[in-house]
Amino acid sequence: MNTKQPNIILILTDQWRGDCIGALNNDIIQTPFLDEMTVDSVVFERAYSPSPVCVPGRACLITGKKPSSTGFFGNDFSVEWNYKNTLMEVLRDNGYQTINVGKNHFEPQRKALGFEINKLYETQNAYDEFKLPSDYHLWLEKETGGKVKDTAKMHENNGRVVFPWNAESRLHPTEWTLQESLDQIERKDPTRPFYLQMSFHRPHPPLDPPSFYYEMYRDVEFPETPIGDWAPEFEKTSATTNPFEGRIEGKALDMARKAYYGSISHIDAQIGKLLIWLKRRGILNDTIIIFTSDHGEMLGDHNMFRKGAAFEGSAKIPFIVRLPKNEEYKINSRTKVPVNLSDIMPTVLDLAGINIPEEVEGDSLKPILMGENLPDRKYVHGENYRIGLNRGWNYIVNEQYKYVWDSYSGLELFFDLDNDPKEIKNLMNEEKYGNIISQFKAYLIEELSKRPTDGLVKDNELVKGKLLPPYRKL
Repeated sequence: MNTKQPNIILILTDQWRGDCIGALNNDIIQTPFLDEMTVDSVVFERAYSPSPVCVPGRACLITGKKPSSTGFFGNDFSVEWNYKNTLMEVLRDNGYQTINVGKNHFEPQRKALGFEINKLYETQNAYDEFKLPSDYHLWLEKETGGKVKDTAKMHENNGRVVFPWNAESRLHPTEWTLQESLDQIERKDPTRPFYLQMSFHRPHPPLDPPSFYYEMYRDVEFPETPIGDWAPEFEKTSATTNPFEGRIEGKALDMARKAYYGSISHIDAQIGKLLIWLKRRGILNDTIIIFTSDHGEMLGDHNMFRKGAAFEGSAKIPFIVRLPKNEEYKINSRTKVPVNLSDIMPTVLDLAGINIPEEVEGDSLKPILMGENLPDRKYVHGENYRIGLNRGWNYIVNEQYKYVWDSYSGLELFFDLDNDPKEIKNLMNEEKYGNIISQFKAYLIEELSKRPTDGLVKDNELVKGKLLPPYRKL
């Protein structure tokens, strides 16, 4: 083991849009601590979830593999996770103390997969898949004598309705995740470096920021949500409180957006506490911090909600790597090289001086962190299939453009993200983009042709009318 191995903290959030950091040109969101962190970091401006829902995104993160190699193309809670050589397992076997605090979404719920310490906050309602009380809920029951209940146990976990948290903010699961993480670092094995996954459930619904953080945005005027010229089919008004698609009337959407931003500012405050805590204990500059999310949230863009779609609100994620101040790293820099969650495992192992398992499909981003190129990275591919919605979203994205294909309807979209970051104008019929569109389509055909049994390509052409299951046995 390299005695100079850094401590590593992965701050993993759930459903955090890639455009919701103030320093990344968002004039409304209040994220002062993340803004400050970007100065000592490399910021990846084209970061994506390889399958933008919880289970497949997290499976890709811990294995360094593509969705087609993890088996998950959507959320399936019936499949046991039996992955070998996970990020946490490899780190543990190479001298790291491995700690999780917060959400994992593993199956079964208490599966460790390499975590030596696993303090859980699993959030779903009592009537669905998570049946065991998590560590947060046991703590909350003991702390309040059952007088305070988690919003996520009382309400829909994918809804747009706002429920500001009116109990003490220290009792909120977001603040528990931070405090439990600090307690675990305090009690760590002093002879080993540590890997901490500090995994916040929010800003994933329920939309329940403490009232202070909701009030922060009460009088803020939000711009109109972007609606693409390609999106008229999603215009139908939706009355459901947990929509995937459809227009939300009245003030409900505005309230949801403000509560979502409030949840983000609440998490940002916890990140500020973490940074000062590490600094005061003299270990901040011995620690690599990665901040990201498993996927984003459409939040009304193009009259869509939640996740699973190929569009920026859902598929694009924040990705910031804070590095120790060292001349070899190119801190305070930004890059548009396309990356995704499968790159986290090889990057972490490379930074820790640990060999990357041969089966890993992602790439180490260490060359970029050192100011070099990643010569073989032309694009990233993402895919997610929703049988109930008849959507089979695939995307290919590079430093400037994105090609989207729906495997069910055959819908094709092409966007210039540099000039149209909100994906308003579909350029598929613009003659001047013909060659580049053909190239992107060829990239997708190449990716899907590697899996002929999926039936998404025939005679070197994309085949519409197909949907893959949430889990495909490997």
